[in-house]
Amino acid sequence: LNIRGKSVGESVEVLITCPDDNKTKVPVVIDLDAIKVIKNPDHKKDIKLDDKLTLRMKYPSLDEFIKNNFDVDNIGVTESFDMIIACMDQIYNEEESWTSSDCTKKELSNFLDQLNSKQFKEIEAFFDTMPKLSHTVKIVNPETKVESEILLEGLASFFE
Repeated sequence: LNIRGKSVGESVEVLITCPDDNKTKVPVVIDLDAIKVIKNPDHKKDIKLDDKLTLRMKYPSLDEFIKNNFDVDNIGVTESFDMIIACMDQIYNEEESWTSSDCTKKELSNFLDQLNSKQFKEIEAFFDTMPKLSHTVKIVNPETKVESEILLEGLASFFE
């Protein structure tokens, strides 16, 4: 976002759909310097899968981020698994460690297939609590005159 600010200007105009009627779109100019990164104190990269095994996650690459945030019509189970696999960094226990770069995609996929729903919830929590861009804007619907506060979160919100 900072690179975008330096290259094309310190503000961005986004179209916001008014929540009171879900159809009226209002253009809003946002100062990029006002957008903050929100860090969740519950976020952790290490996911304890059981008493012995831990999965260390890493953040998505820019390519993965773009694929999963700007092509939302094509997000399915396969794409979600691909995102998880791309974000797996290391699997380790007290004696051994396996980095994802030393494993094939099929091996990592097979590993994921063996996880239970509780373990998947832990992985989901990693993504849900990742640091994210956040900014609240106030808009007035020109049709209904209703004022609303809109929370914009994630990089994709500022490029729509």
